[in-house]
Amino acid sequence: MTEAVEPTALDHGSITLAEGGALLVLDGEIDKDVVRHFRVTVRPADWPARVDARGVTFMSSAGLELMVHLARKQKRAGGELELVEPPTSLRLLLNQTGLSRVFRSVPAPA
Repeated sequence: MTEAVEPTALDHGSITLAEGGALLVLDGEIDKDVVRHFRVTVRPADWPARVDARGVTFMSSAGLELMVHLARKQKRAGGELELVEPPTSLRLLLNQTGLSRVFRSVPAPA
């Protein structure tokens, strides 16, 4: 079980650092307000290389832009952003936008 630190929850969605800051958990509707709140709360230097998107129900262009920034940060460091089991709706969106090539989907830990 993950323990949340640095929650950025709003009424409709949240972005939370978990596992001691090693995992970013996205939940609910990830829109411009949720992303803005996250960016104000968490410094880019603290952005992790893994994103758990299993709880995403909607992602706006602001959410996609955040994902691209997370991936670029990892690429500059010589790594790759891991996206933990994105839901079907998010996988379709990533495929339609061509962003599925930017992230590596990984299974959730047992």
